[in-house]
Amino acid sequence: MPWKVALLVGGGFALAEGTEVSGLSLWVAQLLTPLGDLPVFATITVACIIVTTVTEVASNAATITIFLPILSPLAEAIQVNPLYVLIPTTLCTSFSFLLPVSNPPNAIVYAYGHISTVDMVKAGLGVNIIGVLAVLLAVGTWGVPLFSLDTYPGWAPVLPGFNSTAP
Repeated sequence: MPWKVALLVGGGFALAEGTEVSGLSLWVAQLLTPLGDLPVFATITVACIIVTTVTEVASNAATITIFLPILSPLAEAIQVNPLYVLIPTTLCTSFSFLLPVSNPPNAIVYAYGHISTVDMVKAGLGVNIIGVLAVLLAVGTWGVPLFSLDTYPGWAPVLPGFNSTAP
């Protein structure tokens, strides 16, 4: 395995730790607070799009480490089952198909020099769109009854939130 790939993976974990220590995660959480005023499915859609976009320039581990601690309190504040927000966003971190820096397999393929970044973006954009739509469809249809996402669980804390609407 090339050293570039090993450094890329380690850099992703360092990025995740740096965002926690520097307070970047808290700042991003404050920016995402207005999502609580949207309908639940719109909140999930926006969160999935943001996570899918960020995972293109940061590692999957760094992206999920940044966003799960932000989205969980957001879901609790709007009185929505946290899994209803966390499951689709976690799945969307796997849609890192656009750039070589997105994940180690992309970096390995790119390192051989037979494919350009533009070719990766062309191929990956369609896959990302299809992936996000598939996750939203799956969670919105069979995910709700399978995981009881339409009820607020007893294990989640009840926080005073933005509104008291349920999905």
